Amino acid sequence: MTMNCGDIAKKPPITITPDKTVEEAAVLMADNHVGLLVIVDRNNPKKPIGVISERDIIRTIAGKAPLTVTVDKAGTMHNFIYVYADEPVTAAARKMKQYNVRHIVVLDRNGELHGVISIRDLIGEKQILDILARDWTPTKE
Repeated sequence: MTMNCGDIAKKPPITITPDKTVEEAAVLMADNHVGLLVIVDRNNPKKPIGVISERDIIRTIAGKAPLTVTVDKAGTMHNFIYVYADEPVTAAARKMKQYNVRHIVVLDRNGELHGVISIRDLIGEKQILDILARDWTPTKE
């Protein structure tokens, strides 16, 4: 039984446009109980252009930036980490480990937004843990 990234990213992703503020992002995260928002093109909500995470917001506050700074200044734009919906779940786990992130964006093969996988999604289901344990190949570090 293989599970693809798209199977795990079931819930619709919570999105924000680049002109919104860090404060608005924090409210959206709190209201939706998520740790990552996908920043999308204002004219195309299926086109991801970046991400903003809880860590980004904390870094912004710690750096004394005002909460009115826009998310495109506080988040990661364009070079965000993603997997494709048809890739195996192990691809998401490997990228999370490689880049030390707790969330990963899931795209379809057209580059359109499918969802988000969190580390909680991966550790929340025994079936996924079994797949990760079986398929994991140790890396030389």
